[in-house]
Amino acid sequence: MADTIVKDRRVQSRTIIESLIKSRTETLTQYKDVMSYKPFEMNDTLQEVLEDFCESVVDYSAKAHFNLYNYLEDKKERRQSVLKIADSVYPELVDNTQKILDFHDRYNSDVSAVDYDRLEYCLNSVGELLADRINLEDDVISALLFVDNA
Repeated sequence: MADTIVKDRRVQSRTIIESLIKSRTETLTQYKDVMSYKPFEMNDTLQEVLEDFCESVVDYSAKAHFNLYNYLEDKKERRQSVLKIADSVYPELVDNTQKILDFHDRYNSDVSAVDYDRLEYCLNSVGELLADRINLEDDVISALLFVDNA
């Protein structure tokens, strides 16, 4: 019975991880798409691609919080090694998410208010945020995927 519960938890955690990685991949693809419009000039196509990216990056960021961390907080993960790693990266993840939300708020709004001169700089900063975020998440994912028969 206990073995079945552990296997069920592992299946659930793997499903969450797969969803997170799928969202990550979609976001990185959209990031590449929006960066392909350099030099940035105001037009409807760029605005649409930028809006799509903004929505994708926010959705991806939310998956870590609302899926992965809710799973951990709901006591479905019992391995202390996993919880310790998750707790250690969580503050950085929260800060990272806030910066992504700030980008979203700046560039997912009125097209006339978009500062296209700063867009490349801001997108480069978001690229660095995504790289940092991936490293943080991968630490938690690696711990979750490590089987120690707990």
